[in-house]
Amino acid sequence: SVNVGTRLPAHATVLGRVLLADLSLAELRQLYPEPQLEVFSANTPRTVEELFEMVQRDRERGYVLQEGFFEANISTIAAPVLDRAGKVVAALGTTIPSPRIEPAQLDLMIDKVRAAAGELSYLLDYRPASGKVVNLFRE
Repeated sequence: SVNVGTRLPAHATVLGRVLLADLSLAELRQLYPEPQLEVFSANTPRTVEELFEMVQRDRERGYVLQEGFFEANISTIAAPVLDRAGKVVAALGTTIPSPRIEPAQLDLMIDKVRAAAGELSYLLDYRPASGKVVNLFRE
Protein backbone atom coordinates (compact mmCIF):
# COMPACT_ATOMS: atom_id res chain seq x y z
CA SER A 1 0.00 0.00 0.00
CA VAL A 2 1.55 3.27 -1.16
CA ASN A 3 0.06 6.57 -0.07
CA VAL A 4 0.45 9.99 -1.66
CA GLY A 5 3.86 11.33 -0.72
CA THR A 6 5.45 7.92 -0.19
CA ARG A 7 9.08 7.87 -1.28
CA LEU A 8 10.52 4.73 -2.82
CA PRO A 9 14.05 4.15 -4.12
CA ALA A 10 14.23 4.81 -7.87
CA HIS A 11 16.51 1.86 -8.59
CA ALA A 12 13.96 -0.53 -7.09
CA THR A 13 10.78 0.64 -8.82
CA VAL A 14 9.51 0.49 -12.38
CA LEU A 15 8.64 4.20 -12.46
CA GLY A 16 12.09 4.96 -11.05
CA ARG A 17 13.75 2.97 -13.81
CA VAL A 18 11.94 5.11 -16.37
CA LEU A 19 13.08 8.29 -14.59
CA LEU A 20 16.71 7.10 -14.63
CA ALA A 21 16.66 6.32 -18.35
CA ASP A 22 18.54 9.42 -19.55
CA LEU A 23 21.43 9.00 -17.12
CA SER A 24 24.83 7.74 -18.20
CA LEU A 25 26.66 5.07 -16.24
CA ALA A 26 28.85 7.80 -14.71
CA GLU A 27 25.78 9.78 -13.61
CA LEU A 28 24.22 6.66 -12.08
CA ARG A 29 27.46 6.02 -10.19
CA GLN A 30 27.25 9.55 -8.77
CA LEU A 31 23.72 8.85 -7.54
CA TYR A 32 24.68 5.41 -6.22
CA PRO A 33 28.33 5.50 -5.11
CA GLU A 34 27.98 2.39 -2.93
CA PRO A 35 29.26 -0.92 -4.39
CA GLN A 36 25.96 -2.74 -3.71
CA LEU A 37 22.44 -1.35 -4.07
CA GLU A 38 19.79 -1.98 -1.46
CA VAL A 39 17.72 -5.02 -2.46
CA PHE A 40 13.94 -5.11 -2.04
CA SER A 41 13.03 -8.16 -4.14
CA ALA A 42 14.67 -10.86 -6.22
CA ASN A 43 14.32 -8.53 -9.23
CA THR A 44 16.08 -5.50 -7.71
CA PRO A 45 19.40 -4.75 -9.42
CA ARG A 46 22.29 -5.34 -7.05
CA THR A 47 24.88 -3.06 -8.66
CA VAL A 48 24.89 0.19 -10.62
CA GLU A 49 26.14 -1.70 -13.66
CA GLU A 50 23.20 -4.11 -13.46
CA LEU A 51 20.82 -1.14 -13.08
CA PHE A 52 22.38 0.59 -16.09
CA GLU A 53 21.99 -2.51 -18.28
CA MET A 54 18.37 -2.88 -17.17
CA VAL A 55 17.60 0.77 -17.94
CA GLN A 56 19.24 0.51 -21.36
CA ARG A 57 17.00 -2.45 -22.26
CA ASP A 58 14.00 -0.41 -21.04
CA ARG A 59 15.03 2.46 -23.33
CA GLU A 60 15.25 0.15 -26.33
CA ARG A 61 11.80 -1.28 -25.59
CA GLY A 62 10.23 2.13 -24.97
CA TYR A 63 8.35 1.08 -21.85
CA VAL A 64 8.75 -1.11 -18.77
CA LEU A 65 6.55 -4.03 -17.76
CA GLN A 66 7.58 -5.84 -14.63
CA GLU A 67 5.88 -8.18 -12.21
CA GLY A 68 7.02 -8.20 -8.60
CA PHE A 69 9.82 -5.69 -9.12
CA PHE A 70 9.34 -3.87 -5.81
CA GLU A 71 6.56 -5.91 -4.27
CA ALA A 72 5.44 -9.46 -5.03
CA ASN A 73 2.13 -9.96 -6.86
CA ILE A 74 2.10 -6.43 -8.24
CA SER A 75 2.67 -5.68 -11.93
CA THR A 76 3.56 -2.24 -13.23
CA ILE A 77 3.58 -0.85 -16.76
CA ALA A 78 5.36 2.48 -17.19
CA ALA A 79 6.44 4.77 -20.02
CA PRO A 80 8.43 8.00 -20.14
CA VAL A 81 7.04 11.49 -20.53
CA LEU A 82 9.47 13.55 -22.60
CA ASP A 83 10.03 17.29 -22.87
CA ARG A 84 10.78 19.39 -25.95
CA ALA A 85 14.41 18.26 -25.91
CA GLY A 86 13.43 14.58 -25.73
CA LYS A 87 14.55 14.22 -22.11
CA VAL A 88 12.63 12.15 -19.59
CA VAL A 89 10.84 14.53 -17.22
CA ALA A 90 8.25 12.18 -15.74
CA ALA A 91 7.08 8.59 -15.72
CA LEU A 92 3.50 7.53 -16.25
CA GLY A 93 2.36 4.11 -15.19
CA THR A 94 -0.29 1.82 -13.93
CA THR A 95 -0.01 -0.81 -11.23
CA ILE A 96 -2.21 -3.86 -11.15
CA PRO A 97 -2.44 -6.87 -8.84
CA SER A 98 -0.74 -9.57 -10.96
CA PRO A 99 -3.52 -12.18 -10.85
CA ARG A 100 -5.91 -9.69 -12.46
CA ILE A 101 -3.95 -9.23 -15.69
CA GLU A 102 -5.16 -11.41 -18.50
CA PRO A 103 -2.55 -11.99 -21.21
CA ALA A 104 -4.98 -10.89 -23.93
CA GLN A 105 -5.38 -7.50 -22.24
CA LEU A 106 -1.69 -6.89 -21.62
CA ASP A 107 -0.84 -5.47 -25.06
CA LEU A 108 -3.84 -3.14 -24.88
CA MET A 109 -2.75 -1.92 -21.44
CA ILE A 110 0.81 -1.29 -22.65
CA ASP A 111 -0.54 0.63 -25.66
CA LYS A 112 -2.77 2.77 -23.42
CA VAL A 113 0.05 3.63 -21.00
CA ARG A 114 2.38 4.51 -23.89
CA ALA A 115 -0.34 6.55 -25.61
CA ALA A 116 -1.07 8.54 -22.44
CA ALA A 117 2.66 9.19 -21.93
CA GLY A 118 2.91 10.20 -25.58
CA GLU A 119 0.00 12.61 -25.22
CA LEU A 120 1.60 14.23 -22.16
CA SER A 121 4.90 14.43 -24.02
CA TYR A 122 3.14 16.13 -26.93
CA LEU A 123 1.63 18.68 -24.52
CA LEU A 124 5.20 19.38 -23.34
CA ASP A 125 6.17 20.11 -26.98
CA TYR A 126 7.95 16.82 -27.62
CA ARG A 127 7.98 16.22 -31.35
CA PRO A 128 9.77 13.14 -32.65
CA ALA A 129 11.55 13.54 -35.97
CA SER A 130 9.25 10.97 -37.56
CA GLY A 131 6.16 12.82 -36.34
CA LYS A 132 4.92 9.53 -34.87
CA VAL A 133 5.49 8.63 -31.21
CA VAL A 134 6.36 4.95 -31.36
CA ASN A 135 9.28 4.57 -28.96
CA LEU A 136 9.03 7.35 -26.43
CA PHE A 137 12.66 7.06 -25.39
CA ARG A 138 14.08 7.63 -28.88
CA GLU A 139 12.81 7.62 -32.44
